Amino acid sequence: MLSPVAGRAKTDLAFLLFFIDGLGLNSDRETNPVLQDSYPRLQEVLSGKGEGSLMVTNPGLGCPGLPQSATGQTALLTGVNPIPFVGGHRSGFPGPTLISIIRENSLLKKVQEKGLKGTFANAYTKEFTWENVRRASVTTYTVLAADQKFRTLDYLRQEKAVYQEFTNQQLRERGYQVPAWTPAKAAEVLLGIAREHQLTVFEYFQTDIAGHRNDGDFTRKILGSLEEFLDSLISFRPDNLTLIITSDHGNIEDNSTNLHTNNPVPTYAVGRKKCLFGGVKQITDIAPEILKALD
Repeated sequence: MLSPVAGRAKTDLAFLLFFIDGLGLNSDRETNPVLQDSYPRLQEVLSGKGEGSLMVTNPGLGCPGLPQSATGQTALLTGVNPIPFVGGHRSGFPGPTLISIIRENSLLKKVQEKGLKGTFANAYTKEFTWENVRRASVTTYTVLAADQKFRTLDYLRQEKAVYQEFTNQQLRERGYQVPAWTPAKAAEVLLGIAREHQLTVFEYFQTDIAGHRNDGDFTRKILGSLEEFLDSLISFRPDNLTLIITSDHGNIEDNSTNLHTNNPVPTYAVGRKKCLFGGVKQITDIAPEILKALD
């Protein structure tokens, strides 16, 4: 296994792909909790205002029914539409066919094949080691396809990894000895990782959990945390870093349901190379655009 930092030394061009699970676009204030309270940075991203560019992106993959995580994330992190291979949307963990697509087309693997440095910045607990993976997420298989080690909690303690909910509260409640962070601190650590790589991928899925739970107080907590994290990412982004924010499907943006939605998702790019993503129309367009930009 390679280290999480395999590849060539850092260059003057870098991308950070921030994948927010379950965040769609919805202009209806009556049903969209993002519009019901003050989240200025998040609202800026989802409206295309500010210094970035918003591409309204279709997560449907040309298939009827509600978009789901396994197929949507495979499309997002490989650039391949998996629907013709599996026959429809697939939720949860990827099965053998999706795993095969990821193994061949993982974005991190393709970046490494260019001799560049790509990494997945999320921290893993000791239960998730590459030796014992049985049922795992698309992002985990994306790391495995690149033959990289996972960033463990030791990396987190050294400020070289970020846990999926920013603050480490869930880890501390489970008894892990890790520091308590603010979302702003987590953003600072993520930017530090991104400074050392041509591509950094980070996944946040509390938004999808909140959408399924459909509890107003919990949703506001998650959106407030995401607001602070996003504001720090954008405010302190280094000049050479292009930040790309996107999602695999909608969910949290419509509180009239606790299911995924057919809403489009955002692809918001901010930074020196944001113009390269103006042609993104489908979630399958994002990985190829990143690879072309790195060429």
